Amino acid sequence: MKNQLLALALMTAGFVSCTDDSYDLDNISNDFRIGLNEYLPIASSEVKLKDILSEFKTEYISENPEGILTFEFDTVNRVNVKPIEIAFKESSYEFDLVAKNLVTISNNVIPADPKFVVEFPINLSVDDENGAGRIDEIHIKEGFLKFHIESNAFDAEALYIKSVSIPYKELRPWDKNNGAIYLNISDQVLQFPKDGYVVTCEIATTSEYAGKDIPLTSKDVKIKVVMEESKLTYHKIVGSFKSNVEQIESTDFYINLYDDNLDFDLNVIDPKLNISGVTNCGIPLECSVKSLVAKHKTKIASEKDSIFAIFRKGTPLESKSFKFEDFKFADENKPEIDAFTELFDKQNGSLDEIFNYMPDSISVRCGIRINADPESGVSYFLLDSTYVDLNIHAEVPLQIGNGSYITIKDTVDGIDIVEDVTDYQDGNFKFDDVEIFLEFENELPLEGTVTAKFCRADSVNGKVVLTHIENTKLDQTVKIPAAQIDANSGHIISATPSKKKIVVSDDMIEDIKKINAVDFTYKIKVPKGTVNGVVLTKDCGMSAKVYSHLKANISNKEK
Repeated sequence: MKNQLLALALMTAGFVSCTDDSYDLDNISNDFRIGLNEYLPIASSEVKLKDILSEFKTEYISENPEGILTFEFDTVNRVNVKPIEIAFKESSYEFDLVAKNLVTISNNVIPADPKFVVEFPINLSVDDENGAGRIDEIHIKEGFLKFHIESNAFDAEALYIKSVSIPYKELRPWDKNNGAIYLNISDQVLQFPKDGYVVTCEIATTSEYAGKDIPLTSKDVKIKVVMEESKLTYHKIVGSFKSNVEQIESTDFYINLYDDNLDFDLNVIDPKLNISGVTNCGIPLECSVKSLVAKHKTKIASEKDSIFAIFRKGTPLESKSFKFEDFKFADENKPEIDAFTELFDKQNGSLDEIFNYMPDSISVRCGIRINADPESGVSYFLLDSTYVDLNIHAEVPLQIGNGSYITIKDTVDGIDIVEDVTDYQDGNFKFDDVEIFLEFENELPLEGTVTAKFCRADSVNGKVVLTHIENTKLDQTVKIPAAQIDANSGHIISATPSKKKIVVSDDMIEDIKKINAVDFTYKIKVPKGTVNGVVLTKDCGMSAKVYSHLKANISNKEK
């Protein structure tokens, strides 16, 4: 620095544009004195909004149509709709063997090897505990029919059901166990006409009684063919059904925004949450939000660890649940369809309170219930793989109101102000004035303070460790007015500057020699009295500059 200033003096003295012969050059003194007035940069810091947002834990940041930066969160949860349980209820058909003239009885026996056919209706129905409905057609995955014969007049095990004919199909029994006959109906498609479903059973003698007469113990020969209750599973059922039980499903999505290690509070004004459903369900469903709860696992004991959304739909009454209207269902031409969608905001769902609670997760409990009218006569379909994809999309525009603040830190190292300020002690010149300036420009619609601390930066195990230079004359805090904003839109009109001056005295030199870093702390907040909040865009930011001002008189005379 010293050599540079002397060179500057000599260069200045050497520039002579013209001479005047009337002057006696031999009488000119060799002494000279030149004034110096220099501004020299020391450090600079720039914090853009993108740098501020990097302190948060989310990567999902976009611009909305108004240019406002927006946090976005998405989750999709597939809810498998529980199938309606289908069962063949127990049914029986009792008849008088003689009255029906199915066999000829003589000598109080049934002649050997009787064969006859009987018909009786069976009932396939929805489990009463599970729901109610009408079945027109069923595509069976796994199932069986179980039959046995009862009689008051002979050993029922003397006869068995040789075959069963159901409409459009004839099936052979595949197992006999303790007098019961099992009929496998897996992978079958059964249609149920409106006038009823009739089973035709062919009855014959079992092998133990083959060729033998069957003795009777009563003249009143009654036979009962019983189809026992049996449940089955299906790929698809056609008809109309209604569940009695509501299926409750919970979806948690994590905000990943509010870091407890950060000193901040964002009072957002207009967050939104959209819940939509996509389904392959071919029957009307009743869907609702049973509750929407914001949770914060780290809330202190004196504070609530959760807060419920309050929905207002059509009436001023407050409610913690919400029912989706006009559920759309799939058909053969549209196997998957957008079933419903609803936008929740501060009016419908109190989303501002939800997000200003600063949750780390939001839990959405939804209720689903199959809800068609069995008496309507309309046919729907229901798959065993019926699902509803719950799509949850949250948008949190950075339009923030009163009470919002954030603290940001920025460190500039690798600087050297020793050469600029302290070398004058060894020179043949005198500094009249040494000043250090801190200059700030605010392009944020936020006001606050910036604290500049001068430090020594050392590398320890590959990391930069800052040691604060304890000198009250060096530490400075500057008030930063907010940038001028449009009262209606909340957008920035122009930036605002601020400046702070430090006058360097001799007792500060030794501390200044240690400085090679500046640690900036920005504490910014929404200005008081802001009505509609302020908006944050990607171009918002704040900058700081540190520079020295040197005033000196340079002379070739010894001190």
